[in-house]
Amino acid sequence: MSSSSSSLYRFGIIPLALFFIVFFAYPVLHFLWGSVVVDAGGASFLSLRNFTDALRSASVLRSLSTTLLLSILTGVVSLLLGYLLAFQVVRRPPIIGKIIFVAAIASLFTSTIARALGWRVLLGFEGPINKMLIGLGLVSEPLQLINNFTAVAIGMIHIQVPVVMVGLIPVIEALPRDYERAAIGLGASRWNTFLTIHLPMTWMNAVPVGLIAIMATAAYFTTPVLLGGGRVNVIAIQIQQASQVLFEFGYAAALSVMLVVMISAVAIFILLLTHWRRSVRARGSS
Repeated sequence: MSSSSSSLYRFGIIPLALFFIVFFAYPVLHFLWGSVVVDAGGASFLSLRNFTDALRSASVLRSLSTTLLLSILTGVVSLLLGYLLAFQVVRRPPIIGKIIFVAAIASLFTSTIARALGWRVLLGFEGPINKMLIGLGLVSEPLQLINNFTAVAIGMIHIQVPVVMVGLIPVIEALPRDYERAAIGLGASRWNTFLTIHLPMTWMNAVPVGLIAIMATAAYFTTPVLLGGGRVNVIAIQIQQASQVLFEFGYAAALSVMLVVMISAVAIFILLLTHWRRSVRARGSS
């Protein structure tokens, strides 16, 4: 890169950096700073009172545990389904792969609210799923499929699967087809080839994609509200109530910090585990 083009590159980065700092970094940091600033008698001072109040609240601890469970469940299931879809997109004939790809990402062009309301119709007492179960004689009365943790998990998985699939397509494409042909040529079935070739050679690169689904799920607000019916109290709902109902912005900021710390701890643990497995494999092959 020449000196002129390098200078132009650096000059072009400056407006983007300023935009990021002014409209994203500063507002977020200013909001989070409020978690350790307490106003008393017209004076402000540093305190951890917001965090201690949150940690003493049973509802906050339940919300954190619910959020963690929902995020991990959504990430794992979305990773499994997204991997299977991505595998079909890459390894199937081009026409079939394109059909699967378009069908899978079609929901991305629909708003989150519309998708959640669609699941409310499908899972409702008078919805087609309950009618089908009753018509088949599997149940005698409608099941409670809405306004619970299961409904929220289904809605979140529906959101994350296409995103995970798109992220996994390059991972699977990077694996040469020669390995698959060699395994089949030696007598392995396609299922055994999938289990012994594709998964072992791609799962460590697929884990970060599933981690993105976990981190995204933790911050969702709309889907838990619409499909949970007030019974699935994730931490995002607690933050919304603290900031927009009670106007306790410092408490809401403390809850936000706790959410960031919890998800960051999960991400670090998963990445360290993946790095350890990669190191073990490298030592075993050397």
